[in-house]
Amino acid sequence: MGRPAGSGSDTDSLDLDRMKQEILDEVFRELHKVKDDIIDALRNELGRISTT
Repeated sequence: MGRPAGSGSDTDSLDLDRMKQEILDEVFRELHKVKDDIIDALRNELGRISTT
C-alpha cells in the first residue's frame, strides 16, 4: 500500500520532469505542424488570388 520507507521523491521528481519535457516536445511538434499548415494555406490562397 504506500511507498516503502526510503523511496525518495527524487525519482518521482525526475519522472515528472521527464513527463513534462515529453509533453512540451509534443506541443512544440504540434505547433510546428499547425504553423506549416497555416503557411501552406496562405501560399495556396495567394497563388489562387494572383492567377485570377
